[in-house]
Amino acid sequence: MKNYTKFLLLGLSLIAANNANASGYQLNEYSATGLGRAFAGIGVVGDDYSAISFNPAGMILKGTGGQLGLSTVQMHSFVNGNMGLQTPNGNMDLPNRPYGKMNFYKFLPSGFAQYKINDRAVIGAGVYTPFGLASIYNKDWFGATHGVSTELDVIDTAVGAAYKVTDQVTLGASLIYRYVHGDLMNTLNPRNPGSHNRFDLDGWEWAYNFGIMYEPVKDTRFGVSYRLNTAQKVTGDRSIKNTMPGIDGKYPGVSKMTLPNQLLFSAYHKVNDKFGLSGAVRWTKWDVFDNFVMSSPSLNLNPTVVVPEKWKNTWTYSLGLDYYYSPEWTFRAGVSYDPTPIRDKFHRTVRIPDSTRYWATLGASYKAKNWQFDLGYAHLFMAKGRTHELSQMGSTIKAEHDNYSNMVGVQFQYNF
Repeated sequence: MKNYTKFLLLGLSLIAANNANASGYQLNEYSATGLGRAFAGIGVVGDDYSAISFNPAGMILKGTGGQLGLSTVQMHSFVNGNMGLQTPNGNMDLPNRPYGKMNFYKFLPSGFAQYKINDRAVIGAGVYTPFGLASIYNKDWFGATHGVSTELDVIDTAVGAAYKVTDQVTLGASLIYRYVHGDLMNTLNPRNPGSHNRFDLDGWEWAYNFGIMYEPVKDTRFGVSYRLNTAQKVTGDRSIKNTMPGIDGKYPGVSKMTLPNQLLFSAYHKVNDKFGLSGAVRWTKWDVFDNFVMSSPSLNLNPTVVVPEKWKNTWTYSLGLDYYYSPEWTFRAGVSYDPTPIRDKFHRTVRIPDSTRYWATLGASYKAKNWQFDLGYAHLFMAKGRTHELSQMGSTIKAEHDNYSNMVGVQFQYNF
């Protein structure tokens, strides 16, 4: 009963943390131990409490306890190019404006807690950010009519359970209540950087995660999980400023999006007392992101914004290594190949200048009695991305994006 009371108190603190703002450019940054090995073996290694968010069956590997974590994501981008405007006399290059550049930090808090009922059953909860996006340019850059700032915050509050059916097989599932918030801003007049077009939308929806873990022999585990996402409708306001009389004002706004389903395969094998090997393969159904549509039906001028995306499904691959240096210290490293879902330069937008990423990661953990401190670091080498984007307002941007990203994750675990 004493442990159950502690679990309830920790769970209440995590639900309160759901009000914290969380955003990011990448996915999965809510496990510092996972970050240290490029998320190889995620959900079945059993060295933190985040399994409910990856493979709920992996919750059985930990007892009663919880963790709080924070990841910091640095996004850096330099954009070189130009923009032209379609006129009756053909395409006209606009006057030179500053290059586009981004260099900002985003913070992703997370928290997990679980209670072990007995040797075969565990219940748990978590608050984390499974999807996120941020691109924030200088307001006077040459592509400002296509995008100045884009921020997508997705916050999941999950409850779930795991049950050990046999000594080798464990099943798990979680129910997710998801909050989505989008804030997108651009200028409307390419000759007036002070013009302002902004959508601020949010909404709630349900999602689900199912998993199975198989351990044929001790310390050799395989997991499969499937995250099922649903269509998400977000509503709010569209504000227009500094354009023309009769147009400036605030209007109702709406958008509908479907976040991708994900299939995750994970494996872990402890070679001996000193080394553990892990791997993961993740399939993401990105083809649901066909068009990005935002509407404000009561607006007479350009009431609907449609951006063709035509993304493709992707497979991501990760390998990781753990070195158990001593009972107190563990060191880890990982690599990952993370291909972009964007088909070509005609479907790469300045709002989402994504490109194929190559991860190199390091991490460490320190244990003392009932607590554990974890640290993870990743550098993302990104291929250069080219954009050839035509807007509904008749402007065309041609640009090259030179991007990279750094991530640092820290977390504190406590085992009751």
